[in-house]
Parts: sequence; structure tokens; C-alpha cells
Amino acid sequence: MGNTLNQTVLDAFTDQVTDDLASRNQVAGAAIRNGLSHTVPFSLYTLLNRVEGPYGPEMLWQLSREAHDAHVTEHLPSLDQTGWQKRGEDLLHDLLGESYSGILQEQADATNLTPGVAARLLGCSTVAVLGVAGEHAREHQLDPVALALWLRQEKDPLRRALLSVPQSVPAGSPDRVPALLPELAPNASVAAWATAPAAPVAETSTARWQWGLLLLLAVLLGYLFGHDRLGAPAVPLATGLAPASQAQPAGPASTEQAGRYDASSGNYIYDTGQPIILRLADGTTQKIGANSTENRLYTFLADPAIEVDSVNRTKGWINFDRVYFEPGSTTLTDESFMQLRNVASILKTFPTAVVKLGGYTDSTGNPLKNFQLSETRAQTAMLAMAGMGIDMNRIQAKGYGGKYFITPNTTPEGRALNRRISIRVIKK
Repeated sequence: MGNTLNQTVLDAFTDQVTDDLASRNQVAGAAIRNGLSHTVPFSLYTLLNRVEGPYGPEMLWQLSREAHDAHVTEHLPSLDQTGWQKRGEDLLHDLLGESYSGILQEQADATNLTPGVAARLLGCSTVAVLGVAGEHAREHQLDPVALALWLRQEKDPLRRALLSVPQSVPAGSPDRVPALLPELAPNASVAAWATAPAAPVAETSTARWQWGLLLLLAVLLGYLFGHDRLGAPAVPLATGLAPASQAQPAGPASTEQAGRYDASSGNYIYDTGQPIILRLADGTTQKIGANSTENRLYTFLADPAIEVDSVNRTKGWINFDRVYFEPGSTTLTDESFMQLRNVASILKTFPTAVVKLGGYTDSTGNPLKNFQLSETRAQTAMLAMAGMGIDMNRIQAKGYGGKYFITPNTTPEGRALNRRISIRVIKK
């Protein structure tokens, strides 16, 4: 793919596609093209930001594959007829959370489009990104990790695209907004230049609007380039590989968290990968999957090259793949105790290790009750491990409710994935 990913996605919106979108939304074709020049890089960067979060590579890989299989780039004007338009809008809404409404309004203001049209363009752009990424993944046979690495290479070109997009002005304003954004270093703080002294500007309505736009872009770029939510669980891109001296996998471990949704129980049933025998320092063994929670935790603790990130608390989280609760309750299912017992056995062979358990729910229901439920569930798992011989001083528990989802809550499968208990090593 010779062009940047941003340009490749924009190229998918041919003149015929933009004319069709313009007709459907009852606006001029030029307005659609201008709108896409804003929404495509924004959607792409939002998805890129999510790739670096918990289970981001797997989520994006799965969605991209589905979009490619649905040939979405061939049906961009009629996505509303296939359900993909709503999926794109819902995904972006989930990814942006409480910021969505404000960002949507600012996108509408910047493009002189109504919020409804801006929302549709954002959804359409998001779906187009998934379709193009899916095509590239299929063409080059990329797994989730390889796709994520390829996408990360697009970060600098995207940053330049976001900074270079010409900004529209309100209707009736005689002048276009000048290039207000200075060049930023990849990790530069937005606040560092947003608060720097500037040349005096006349106090006209146009000038006030321009500086308002500058402030909006500062906030937006701060969100995209520096957004890092403390407490959100994250899984490293390359986890789950057992040390060769300690485990003998039947084949190479997969980095994809595959599985299926079980409608009867409401749980997501993980495929934990090829069976391996994990040999612990006390001479005991566990028969587990190469991608299981046990193997990921053991690898983290046993490998001296892997260090605990004491600054970024989003790093190092590992989801339990066989710990479940009775629906709407804090009662562990019988099968959950086996995995908790395995984890307790691993911790006993690393006596200096301290861990934290995180509890999470989906986004349905009352947020306060969800938080309380997640807190109690995390404490229940903690007490169960304490009853298995782990000192209470070595385990912490915290509930996060539905705040930090790992996949959109728009399907039963997504909600099942978001209902989980996770573990993080905070001291080795």
C-alpha cells in the first residue's frame, strides 16, 4: 500500500460515493468531501488509540475482518441498509465515551455540517477504516499483533494529517482560519504550546471563534496523543508465551484471544490455546492453555526482563479467562475456583509478588450499582485466594464498574467480554 492509510481510506470515497452521500444527506458534494477530510483521520486516530488499550489488537483485527468480509468499502453510500452505519457510530461512541457529544458538536462546527450529518460521516469513516485495514490484513495474512504494529506505523503520518486539515469557519465569516497549529514533536505536551505567548489578536467575533477552535484542537489532540486512563486494564501485545525451560507447548502459542459467546450462561468462553504443562518451582504441575491466565501470569513473574510499570498502571493487566459469577450476583461459579486455585499456586512460588484484582461489568444498568457489584466481585475473588493460602497483604482488590470496557457494549458477546475479573502484578 503505497499511500498512507489515511489517504487510502479517503480514496475509497470516490466522486460517485461522495455524490451519493451528498444526495442522501441533502448537502453539497463539496461539503461531504470537506467533512471526510476531518472525519477520516479522526476516526483512524481514535481506532489507533484503542489498539494500544486492553485487547485492542484483537478487537480491531476481528472488526476489520468482519468489515472486509462484508465488503463495506464497496457499499459506503448504503451502509445504513446493512447495519454497518450504526455499528460504526456505536463503536466511535463507545470509544469516546462521555467525550463523544462534545467532539461530535465540534466536528459539526468545524465542517459546517449538522451534528446528524457529522455523526453519519464519522460512522461511515470508521467503517471505511475497518474495511481497508481488513483488506490489508487479509492480503498480507496478518494476525492481530502484526496488524496492530502495521497500524502504529501510521501514527506520525496521521498526526501530520490532523494538524494540516484546513479548518472551516462559520457561515458568513469572510476569512478562513489561518494555520494556528504549530508543529508538534511526537510526545510534545499540548499544554506547553497552547499556553505559550501569542501575537495580539483583535477582539472580534471571528478572532474569538478562531481561538476557541484552537482550544478545541488542543483538547482533542491531548485526548488523542496523550489519553491514558489510570486504572484501565491493558494487556501487552505479546503475552502468553511460556518460557521454553518451564513449559512445553504442543505448538506455537496464539496471541489472539479467540472464543465464543455462550448464550445459555451469558458468559464468554475463551479458547486458551494449545495445552501445555506448566512446572512450578515447588515441583507441582498444571495443565493449562498456552494463552491462559495462568501462563500469562507465570511468564510475567518468571521472566526477569519483564518489569512492573510503576508509573503507567494501565500496563500488565491480564484477564481471567475462567472466572465467572452467577448472573447479577457476587457468587463465584464452581468452575471458577479451579483457576483461582491455579493462580494461588503460582503466587506461592513467587513469595515476594503482590497482585491487584480488578472487577468490571458491562455498561447496562445503573452505573453506581455496577460499580458496587464489580467491587464486591473483586473482593470475593480476593477472599477466595486468601482462603487458598495467599497472605491478604499480597492481594489488593478494586472495582471499576463499566468504566473501562475492552470491546463495545453493543452486542451480547461484547457485554460478556466486558464482565470480567483481571489481575495485575504490582510487585515482583
